[in-house]
Amino acid sequence: MRALWGQMLVFAAVFYIGWIAHGWHNAKLELAASQSAEKTRVIVTEATRQSGQVLEAKLAELKANEIHTEREIRTEIIKPVFSNVCATDESVRVFNQGVERAERTLSGKSADPVPGQPATTGGQNRH
Repeated sequence: MRALWGQMLVFAAVFYIGWIAHGWHNAKLELAASQSAEKTRVIVTEATRQSGQVLEAKLAELKANEIHTEREIRTEIIKPVFSNVCATDESVRVFNQGVERAERTLSGKSADPVPGQPATTGGQNRH
């Protein structure tokens, strides 16, 4: 019986030492995972910061160009280039008709649609 108690005591001691070693191993793994996660967080934060700075610079550049463009457009509207009438209404009408005829000729479209109704099929006019 004493031998059995001795074996049980040795078994309990080995079990306890194994349990503690397992805890140390798990703690070591958790520490490594935590350190890795922290490094990843730092890298992602830095990349995000740099990307944000680049984006802000581009937006500022676009905003500066937008304001510049609006000023040019406003100047054009305030001071129009064409303030005199160069052609009479009749000249404009004749020019527009000429352009329309030229477009129709180049596109191959007829000036007027074909008059009347289309012929019916199966007519008696064929021999």
